[in-house]
Amino acid sequence: MSTPLHLQPLAPYEDRLLSALAFFRFKRDRAVQARHCLSMYLRQGEGRITREVSFYARHLGMTPEELLELIYTDGEVARSRFAAVFGPGDAPILMDADESADSA
Repeated sequence: MSTPLHLQPLAPYEDRLLSALAFFRFKRDRAVQARHCLSMYLRQGEGRITREVSFYARHLGMTPEELLELIYTDGEVARSRFAAVFGPGDAPILMDADESADSA
């Protein structure tokens, strides 16, 4: 099952934007507004995300729904299945620029 999210502080400008957005949205708590922003971002990217899930599900011999649920409930098993099909160095698990900078 997924774990609770604990986010690093936002960059100063984005932090101010979040505060303004929370202020103008019925004086919402900033954490509530941040959750709404993340939800909106995920919904806007849903098409791209589901196409990617569908693409890899075909290669893994799974339905998109099965792969999505596996990633959600047991990411380690999902990673091992990717490694078995794509090889450990070629697994299509990518990081964005922020994640790669954090791990360096």
